[in-house]
Amino acid sequence: MTDSIEGKTLNVLILAEDFYPKESGGAFIDWNVAKHLSECGESVTVITPRNDDTPSVEHIKGVEIRRPFRSHGPDTHPNSPLGLFWRVLFTIALVPYLFYFGRQRDFDVIYSTNHLFHFPAALVSAVFRLAHVSFVGYSPSIRPNASITDPLVIIERLNFCFFMGDIALCQTPAVSALLYRLSNAEVNRVDGIVDSTAVHTAVESELGRESPLSRKGDIELVFVGRLVEIKDPTSVIELVDSLPSKYSLTIVGDGPHQSRVEAAMQEVGVCDRVQIAGRLPHKETLRVIYESDLLLLSSKTESYGAVVFEALSLNTPVLATPVGVLPTIDHPLLTTAELSTFENVLPTIDLETNDGIDEETLNRFSVDRFTQDVRSHLISTVER
Repeated sequence: MTDSIEGKTLNVLILAEDFYPKESGGAFIDWNVAKHLSECGESVTVITPRNDDTPSVEHIKGVEIRRPFRSHGPDTHPNSPLGLFWRVLFTIALVPYLFYFGRQRDFDVIYSTNHLFHFPAALVSAVFRLAHVSFVGYSPSIRPNASITDPLVIIERLNFCFFMGDIALCQTPAVSALLYRLSNAEVNRVDGIVDSTAVHTAVESELGRESPLSRKGDIELVFVGRLVEIKDPTSVIELVDSLPSKYSLTIVGDGPHQSRVEAAMQEVGVCDRVQIAGRLPHKETLRVIYESDLLLLSSKTESYGAVVFEALSLNTPVLATPVGVLPTIDHPLLTTAELSTFENVLPTIDLETNDGIDEETLNRFSVDRFTQDVRSHLISTVER
């Protein structure tokens, strides 16, 4: 354990809409932040919604997890009108709970990680005179069809103008620019999202075993992601059709546009060169990326693109659209280009790479780096 501020343990309150035992990107990052703080000797309390499978209070790896109320059900999309209604209702109920809870505990700093939680965090931090650090991951404002009349965009802009606290953290230049323009908080961009343990496990534990990848050509491309409009999966089918027969494609993921993808495969006649593996466990997905020759990212927008940094850590070249943070990343295996030029750019990419894991890249984009930076910002905010 390490000391925080002149030997004082930091008492941290984390407000997270998605958290353990969920395994989504946001939940994974927030869980790792909480674990890291606890491992460093800090006192960590997380407040998050409850569902049918989670207890109201739980202690895991030194982290106290409190789930006072339910939010939207598992069958309700969080951004649907009904989902938003329940999420807003949860936030309203959370405010008096935080006032009550704040009088019971002597917190030093609040860390809020979701748009609906920045307001109660700012309110409680003002009343109890606590430091407040916020994090913005996903942003509805960076979507191609984002409208100022969208309720999610309205909530985000209100947050940016009034509720971001002392320090606002983010991972993409577009969000950083919005925060600089609208917020009074100190804005800092932080890197890191890759699960180092999962990367090592995927590569080392599967060596010598049957590969989860069934190659169909000399050059195997891979697409990893939800089959939804914003990921533009049908475009990679059209790309395969325009490439020589030595190129084949594996699609890892499922979603509402799977039927469109399958129809596109039939229409252009590439069923013998494209396979849909469906949704795979994370370790198997990483292994497929590792054994592929190149990862394709065709998204219309992205926040941070975790799969890209996983591929780079696995020494797999990437061809991606210039979305999110990717145009600012200088890496020899990353090529960004407009989707319309993929057909011409792809054959120019050197696919001969080293075996094993690129430890330098893994350290650069590891979630461990993110957690260390968050802790540093929490400490610096309290020290002010």
